[in-house]
Amino acid sequence: MKTRVLVFGLFLSLASGLMAQELNLEQVLDKYYQAGCFDKLKHVKTIIMTGNLVQQDLMPVKIIRVRPDKYMMEFDVADMTAYQVFDGQNGWMTAPWTGNSVPQAVTAERAIDLKNKADMDGILYHPKKKGHNAELAGTDTVNGLTVYKIKVTRQDGGIEYYFIDHSGFMLQKRLYFRNSGGKELSIENFYKDYRKVDGIPFAFIVETNNAGRVNEIQFESIELNKHVDLKIFTMPAKK
Repeated sequence: MKTRVLVFGLFLSLASGLMAQELNLEQVLDKYYQAGCFDKLKHVKTIIMTGNLVQQDLMPVKIIRVRPDKYMMEFDVADMTAYQVFDGQNGWMTAPWTGNSVPQAVTAERAIDLKNKADMDGILYHPKKKGHNAELAGTDTVNGLTVYKIKVTRQDGGIEYYFIDHSGFMLQKRLYFRNSGGKELSIENFYKDYRKVDGIPFAFIVETNNAGRVNEIQFESIELNKHVDLKIFTMPAKK
């Protein structure tokens, strides 16, 4: 009897694994949308995320997103506040640690990156409607979890990979590339410590491996639908 139960359990396990493997891209994305409560997220107009950037020191950081396509990252470096912003059309930044605190336009490549960060729903939310091409590229593992690997060719031609776990269907990793000094560098984002805010799951820890340089953002609070003055996204006039 025990042997029959063991065999039957093994059969169910194998059948479950085969069913997971047979999911197509649309099915994986549908489960991802359900797990991420995108039906609620689409009603969120603003997100304010506050915490610390952990590298060698703790650096206070705040990320603000406003629909549609507005993004600001404000962070402190050696008691100097820096900004990376996308105003809905263009990107700008400040780098006061260089001795020049004047706001300046970012490169075209950096502007694309900021624009993608400004997309509150992310590239994987109905990518075809946004002009991106997505395809299921098999499976992989991230931090011990079996994940679906999704390849996205962006509208601008850039390629990214997204890794969604088999069981919970939450985003575990993003892999993308950036040119620096004529070399293509890989950048990995790992999403950890998911908690629900107003019924929507958010990763409260985001670890980044930028070509071997590792840092981590640890969010202490995430607030939804708070008032945001849109003037903060406008690049200040140069004095």
